[in-house]
Amino acid sequence: MQKTLNIGVIGSGAISTAHFEAIDKVDTLKLMGVASKSIEDANEIAEKQGCKVYDDAIHLIEDPAIEVVILLTPPGVHHDFILRSIQNEKHLIVEKPLGVSLEHIDQYIQYAQKVGVTLSVISQHRFDEASSFIRKKIDQSLLGDIKGGSCEVLWYREQDYYNEWRKKKTLSGGGVLAIQAIHTIDLMLWYLGDVKGVKAYTGTTGHTDIDVEDIAAACIEFEEGKLATINATTTAYPGYPARLTLFGKDGSVTLASDEIQYYQSRHEQESYKANGDVNQTVDGPAAVSVSSFVKQYKDIYKAIQNGESPLVSGEEARKAYALIDAIYQSAHTGREIRL
Repeated sequence: MQKTLNIGVIGSGAISTAHFEAIDKVDTLKLMGVASKSIEDANEIAEKQGCKVYDDAIHLIEDPAIEVVILLTPPGVHHDFILRSIQNEKHLIVEKPLGVSLEHIDQYIQYAQKVGVTLSVISQHRFDEASSFIRKKIDQSLLGDIKGGSCEVLWYREQDYYNEWRKKKTLSGGGVLAIQAIHTIDLMLWYLGDVKGVKAYTGTTGHTDIDVEDIAAACIEFEEGKLATINATTTAYPGYPARLTLFGKDGSVTLASDEIQYYQSRHEQESYKANGDVNQTVDGPAAVSVSSFVKQYKDIYKAIQNGESPLVSGEEARKAYALIDAIYQSAHTGREIRL
């Protein structure tokens, strides 16, 4: 019989619903308690889930019964919770982005390694069936020598979306790149590998009273000469499906709204082209597939039990934010940034 891990959740924002549903579907995880800035939210969750309410997140972290802390708070308040969790030898699962600076992210990774706990970051789209399909085709060399790609996240957000924490870089870690596009950027890096350099522009053109970007464009140079572009915005009314395209010597593939929109390889008869529009929530917080969260939680559970690294470790999650940080540096200085 597999060991059950006791879970404590900190945070009760919109994304928490998917997490609680996923935890319910993983037999080896047991939700023990929840802590939230909103005691009303915490009580409602506890009543529904049948778990304990902690009046202080630190009390949850320090409870010996809790083995894994899931952190769903805004990025700007991750810092103390992450450090205290590691200090108390808790495994950690953190909603993206892991931190609001590379300095903080490196501190978390190094501290977790020193103490010997697992640090994982939510990047559930790596576990989507379509994403796995692409990874498999790449591993089988069915796209051949990949030459490059493009990443487009052209969404729309109203002014009131940028509440107190989303409008401040110190609390959010960034704008459209760090909050919306980071998932598609993570997939692009998973497929294309290490980045050598970036030249980018960012701006704030469609919203007021915010110090984060709502539009960005970047050209990325990867190892082996691969080139890719990133276009991201929250000013594109009414919004388009997020799209990732890869092209190679022997094949090409397009992922849109977590579905394969187009695939063809010269090495196999199988091909795919989507009919009609691909649906996605592009003018508000995106709908999420709970099944992908379930798959990621199972991957993390296996990593903890076997002393292995999960698919999306702290080190893996760092890569996406490192690229985003380089885009910010390039936009600020007007120069190419080498990584």
